[in-house]
Amino acid sequence: MLGRRALPLVLLPLTLALACQKADTPAAGAAGPAAAKSEADAKAGEPAGDAKPEGDAKPEGDAKPEGDAKPEGDAKPAEDPKAAEGASAEARPMYFERAITPQDLEGRTLRELNLMRNTIYARVGQQFRKRWLSDYFTAQPWYQPADEADRSKLSELDLKNAEAIVDYERAITPAQLRERRDALNEKMRGDKATPEDMIEFQLIAALLGEWEGGDAIVQEKRSPLEDPDRLEEILAVEDLDDMSLRDLRILRNTIYARRGRAFRSDLLSGYFADKSWYEPKDDYTDKLLTATDRKNIRVIKSVEDSLGGPITDWGHMMEEGWFYGA
Repeated sequence: MLGRRALPLVLLPLTLALACQKADTPAAGAAGPAAAKSEADAKAGEPAGDAKPEGDAKPEGDAKPEGDAKPEGDAKPAEDPKAAEGASAEARPMYFERAITPQDLEGRTLRELNLMRNTIYARVGQQFRKRWLSDYFTAQPWYQPADEADRSKLSELDLKNAEAIVDYERAITPAQLRERRDALNEKMRGDKATPEDMIEFQLIAALLGEWEGGDAIVQEKRSPLEDPDRLEEILAVEDLDDMSLRDLRILRNTIYARRGRAFRSDLLSGYFADKSWYEPKDDYTDKLLTATDRKNIRVIKSVEDSLGGPITDWGHMMEEGWFYGA
């Protein structure tokens, strides 16, 4: 997820026509990164492709996302049986056929916010690389995954609601996230954590870019986005098979950020700005990258290439939820 800083508003309001654009998020269960080489085969040396990822130096500004969706109306949630099925395991609806209000989002966990946003896209056949999302929607009787989701069925209201959910999530502060994390650690220590709690803990860790506690979750199941210390070791392709193109872009740039690179991309700058470990250096050069860093960049880049290539800020915004699920 993007950092919680608000970005300047320069994009035009979303229109229904954007819903028809091709998704950047590859289908879950689609051909895996066959072209990606394992870390054992990754050669040391300069990073593959462009040594400097998108969002490299400070000088220029990239496209800036965001338009605010105005919640309105107090109509009842949709009576759509599909939405009802999707909400059956939840205390509150996952889908609305009216504008979402702050009250609809208040008190939701990160897991619930993710489900709300992605239910919008699941209803038109979107598939998901993230295993927990794929498992959740596959269990819903109304879900009919398609090779290519029919985004022409997304309404302007759907798109505005997805954006409202993203905006709400991004407004959650690191302090609030850490407070939630501490509460989940208490549950784990008391052996009272549910599988949903485990997912929530990992979502929080990914947003914070740090891992603290979570002893009930074995290290092998921790994404390097959730626990950046894992980047001190060479990654395997299998470590990345649960990641979307957005996740891969952030992970690749995390390697640079850990060595002090500044970014011209507002999306990347916003994401790293509130990470406790991020300290941009005026004298940064790629010479600060270690041999392990370079090998991991190659592994990540090979997976990105197998999924159609790295995304730009525009693709990043689409995966964040303004247009597509993530």
